[in-house]
Amino acid sequence: MELRHLRYFVMAAEETNISRAASRLNVSQPAVSRQIKDLEEELGVALFDREHNGLSLTDAGSTALVQAREVLRQSGALVDSMKSFARNDRMVSIKVGFLPTALPGFLTEGMRKFNRKYENVCVQIFEMSPSEQEKALRDGEIDLALIGDPCPEIVRDFQVKTVKTTEMAIVVPDDHRLANRKSAELGELGDDKFLTLHEDQFPGRPEMMADMFSKAGINPEVTIRAKGLSELLGLVGGGAGVAIAPADLEQLPHSGVIFLKIRKPKLSLLFSAAWRKSGDTKAVKALVELLMDN
Repeated sequence: MELRHLRYFVMAAEETNISRAASRLNVSQPAVSRQIKDLEEELGVALFDREHNGLSLTDAGSTALVQAREVLRQSGALVDSMKSFARNDRMVSIKVGFLPTALPGFLTEGMRKFNRKYENVCVQIFEMSPSEQEKALRDGEIDLALIGDPCPEIVRDFQVKTVKTTEMAIVVPDDHRLANRKSAELGELGDDKFLTLHEDQFPGRPEMMADMFSKAGINPEVTIRAKGLSELLGLVGGGAGVAIAPADLEQLPHSGVIFLKIRKPKLSLLFSAAWRKSGDTKAVKALVELLMDN
């Protein structure tokens, strides 16, 4: 017995006519008659009384109809329940490393647009420092790095696109002498202790700081090298010193600190996306394009 036998039987019972049943099933009339006859022979009962004006169910046929409908219902439920698994089998996953400033800056909105447009792609995000992102990208642990200002090795070895640019800001404790200002020149903080980000996690940061100090004509003491942006904000808020950080960092929780615009020297950082040159990168490129629109 096959499901086809049951479908033909149920349709014939509903139409009470072989010809109409065949029309609805889009098969020939002899095919319907043959399938019903085969079913009757297998069950060992007559399912219909054949009359000159159509079909009528026998008592056995009425009982069989209830059972046949239930079997077909269950087979349909089985097919439906498997659809989600079939979709998952075709699901593409993109693993994205990101800096915290990307999340409120452009990543959240870009992901929302991407998820609406590409339902078969799952985007996973992992907060990582730039050095962690570079290693994860090389090891194949992530597919896309939102890495900030890329070092030369990243530019050399990967596909790189600038997603946006961000201004740098001075970050001071909220009881700092300049905390009531909106902006300042970096040269005004020559006597302050500076905090920075550790070069192990943020390659190129010491060189960037030295360049800015040189342009501002100051040579301050750099006392602590934080290993993360949240750690940097916490240290500034705790009064350990002042820092230079991306202005976008102000969008993150920053209790006890004030962000000042740098009037001089001006500095903008590139916020870049990097991904491997080989492999299927269509979904990655589509995500990058949407991130660039925000």
